[in-house]
Amino acid sequence: MKTKFRFPALLAAATLLGVGTMASGQINMPNPGAPGSSPDTAVRLVLTSDLMVDRQISRWLRQHYPGWTADPHEFMEIGSERYAVVYISAPNQGGRRVYFRVMKNQNEDDNFPSF
Repeated sequence: MKTKFRFPALLAAATLLGVGTMASGQINMPNPGAPGSSPDTAVRLVLTSDLMVDRQISRWLRQHYPGWTADPHEFMEIGSERYAVVYISAPNQGGRRVYFRVMKNQNEDDNFPSF
């Protein structure tokens, strides 16, 4: 009799473990209103040199999107403001763009929120 109940118990455990894995994948999905999701919520980078842009973007993405892969950034001008835009993606999850406002000094825009 023990062998009859052993298989259903293993099947139930395997099913629950599979559901747990799917749930954790959903937890990693970024919030659409998160910092960097649009030019209005762009992550502010104050850099004196364009050489530091890649390093700072990579550091921020590793902290906020671990396990996601990032394409090289592209610069974009919106009015007088300069942005670096990075497309990121993760397995089994859609990709998205992350916006970084690139500024030469802290006082460039006093009304811009800091994340």
